[in-house]
This record gives sequence, C-alpha cells and structure tokens, in this order.
Amino acid sequence: MKQGSTSSSSRTRKNLVKQETRPKTLSDAFVKNYNNNTSKRVEIRDAKVRGLVLRITSTNTKTFSLQTRMPNGEKLRISIGKYPFVGLKDARIAAHEHLVAISKGEDPREEKRKNVAQAEASLLTLRELLDEAETEFGRTRRMWQRNGRRDRSRPEARAAIENVFAALLDKPLTVATLSDFSNATKNYKPRKPKKGKKTANGASSRALSYLRTVFDWAAGRGSYRKENAGRQQKLCLPDLSSIQDPSIDDPTLEFERTRVLSQDELAAILPLLTHPAPPGLRDKVDPTQDYGPIAYRFMLLTLSRVEEVENAQKKDFNLHLGLWTKSVKTRRKPGSRQAVARRLVTIPLSRDAIALISSLPSFANGGPDSFVFPSSTGGPYRNWDRTNKAILAASDTKAWHRHDLRRTSSTILGKLGIMPSIIDRLLCHVNPLKADNVSSAAVHYILDEMILQVDDEPEREAVEKLAVVLSSLCSVTSVVRDGGDEVGPSVTSDKGRNPSPWACK
Repeated sequence: MKQGSTSSSSRTRKNLVKQETRPKTLSDAFVKNYNNNTSKRVEIRDAKVRGLVLRITSTNTKTFSLQTRMPNGEKLRISIGKYPFVGLKDARIAAHEHLVAISKGEDPREEKRKNVAQAEASLLTLRELLDEAETEFGRTRRMWQRNGRRDRSRPEARAAIENVFAALLDKPLTVATLSDFSNATKNYKPRKPKKGKKTANGASSRALSYLRTVFDWAAGRGSYRKENAGRQQKLCLPDLSSIQDPSIDDPTLEFERTRVLSQDELAAILPLLTHPAPPGLRDKVDPTQDYGPIAYRFMLLTLSRVEEVENAQKKDFNLHLGLWTKSVKTRRKPGSRQAVARRLVTIPLSRDAIALISSLPSFANGGPDSFVFPSSTGGPYRNWDRTNKAILAASDTKAWHRHDLRRTSSTILGKLGIMPSIIDRLLCHVNPLKADNVSSAAVHYILDEMILQVDDEPEREAVEKLAVVLSSLCSVTSVVRDGGDEVGPSVTSDKGRNPSPWACK
C-alpha cells in the first residue's frame, strides 16, 4: 500500500514537471528570452555548474535552485533566488559555493536557517519574545497561564514584565541594552501604587526574575544549556543576573517577608473574623454573603494557604473524625520543566475549627461539591485583597498580608514548644518520612494522612493549643473606627444574634 502511494505521488510530479533530459549551457539571453508555453513547470539543468537548475513555471516565473546530494546520499534542494533579482552569474557562484561546502560535509541549509534566524532576531521585539515564552512556559508553569491564578486575563508573569518594562516592549532586542533594562527596573513606578507603599521594588524584583528566566531560555544560559532545553534559535541577549535586585536593600520588603502579627494586632483583628461579617466592614456587601473574614480565621486555625482555603469543598471534611483532606502543591525539582505536582494531605482540625465549619450556612446547606467559603455567586472566594484592606482599616493595623496569618500561627506553635516536624506536617511542606531512617518503599505504605482520631495525636494536640491561644487573644470589646461607627461584633450582643461557638470568649 505504501509503495503504491509513492508511485502515484511520483507519477503526479512527472505530470506537473517537464524536465529537459540533457543539461544545457545556460546564457543570459537564453534565461531572459525563454518562454514556457506549456501547462507544466519546466526544469533546465545547467551544463556549466553541476546541479544548478533553472525552473520556469507555467506563468513564466523563473527561479534558480541547486539540486544535488549530501555525502550520505540524502537528496538536497536549495533555493537560490528568483530571476531577474538573481542573475545567472550570481546563481552559478552561489551554487558553486554550496557544492564546496557540501564536499566538506557541511549542510548549506543550516547556514541559511542561521542567517534567516539572525535576520529575524535583529527585528525581534520584547513583546514578540514574550509571545513565544508564554506558549513555551504556559504548558507547565501556572504563572505563565492565562486564568492560571486568580482568573487573570493575562498570565501573571507576563503582566509583571509588561508593567515594569513597558517602554521596552516594542524595541528590537538587538538594540535594547543591559542599561535599558536596569534603568527600567530601578525607575518603575506603578500607575496605581498600593496604599502606604513608597516604592515598587517588590514588583520590579518579580518582573526582573520572570524576565531573567525568559532571557536565559532564549539565550541558552543556565539550566537551558542542554540540547532542546532552550529556544531553538539562540539569541544574544544581556544577562539580567548582573542587575541589582531592587528588593534586596529595601527594608520594608524584608520586613513583609518575615512578618508575623503581634499579640495586640491579633486581638484587634480576631473580633472581625466572623460570619456573618461585621456590619459595615465592606460597603455594599451583604454580611451574610461575605465569607472572607471567617476564612481568615480558618487560616489562622489551620495554618493553611489561601488557595487551599478557597478551594475547600464540603466533601473534603470529615467532621466526625475532625479531619480535612486537601490538595497541596509540591516543590518542583530545580531545573524541572514539568507541571507542579499536587498531593492529597489530611490534617486534624481543632474543636474550634470544627465548630467554625459546622456553623457556616454554606456547609450546613450545601452539597458535597459546594465551596465552604463561597463567593456571592457560589464559586470559590476571590475578594481577598478587598477583605484584607477592610480588616486593616477596621482594626487599625498595618502592613500585613493574608499569608502572614499562616506564618503567625506557625510562630505561635513554635513558642508553645511544638516540634518543628509537627509544624511542618501542619504546613504541608514536606513528606515527614523523608527525615526518618526508613526504606524508600515506606512512603507507599505509611501514607501522610489520618484515618483515626486518637488522644495522643501530636498534630491534633498542636492545633488545639493554637485554638486556645487565639481564643484567649480575642478582644471582648467592639472594634470602633475613627468617628465612632461600630464595625466589630461585641461578644455579648450583635443586634440580638447569639455568639457562635468559635467567637471570641
């Protein structure tokens, strides 16, 4: 069947091409005046330079090409150019040079591809390179996927680069210098600066890090040196690692990265972390529909990440055993280009966390796939930034981020004398068996999950101690904004509503 198909294809080509059997010594006059009066393409071989062919289509378009074989017998056809833009003399010179290169074992096609790539690279802009990078990295990296994080219309990494290096997006990369990128990093000022922020060094640092990865991939540097690891056509791009990271000498950023909330700050925010949300905490938002504040409390009680809380569904919880099974991401191996793997981890819940979940209408009235902390439309909660700003304003606290709650709870457990390995379990950072002297097969039999509720379970004891501390830090007075408007719930009264079992005591 395959042989017949080949024969049919060969007959088709013969029907389309009329080839002169004998080479002909071509001349300028012959090439200029020859007319193809047939419906087929005519190919005339030059007798002076072996392999040089003049092709004339049925519309009398004339093209020079070289048809020969590589030393290994592979057929080779190289287009030289159209007549009259390429004359007979130049075509013979080009064909002869190709033949000399072939006799040395070189492939003229590779040189041609290189020249084309260099020509394209001389006009390639940063925006066009980002188009390629988005396609390449978007297959495995969430930061480079549209709608990959927080339903963004642009990939987070690309948006960061385009914001900081906006002035360089349409500049050819061969013209842009290392100083151009350095100045853009140093002088970046966001259009809408965050309240209270005097610098944008954090945003500049992230953008520089993302772009450095793109440039290293395009230039074949670092982990992209291996064959087929980087861009197919390497580009000569500046090494951005020589640019000073603007976040290193920024004390405010260093403070945020190690931020934990103090006892007074926790006492100020905990009365706000309720459901329904405190009246007036967020304008135009129904307190019964606002699950953000109570989700913040749940983060404190469980040391969980934002994405773990927002994706929590009713089916993930076994309140009878006091367990929560959640999907957590694992750390990608250095240099790996695979998608970040995820694993299921089961952690114990304190009695306060169980009471919190039980009290939520979303849990009591929802189905197995219902989100425990839903948005107003029933999907996962997304308004974290607005909730964070509202709690900061209402509690008169400053410069903390939702991820700092997770760090704060971990720090409290450390102060309580809980072993780091237990805290690591609750943070879901590592496989706890890695540090033990066990066989490699043990991880397949002793799974990192809990199926029984036992009295001497160290993780459960830890979260119970944490719940007691958080409960003791609750303020028994209402939080009052400047001007006297009550926004925080009182323990003893809130328009007749009885306090929840997990409310401040």
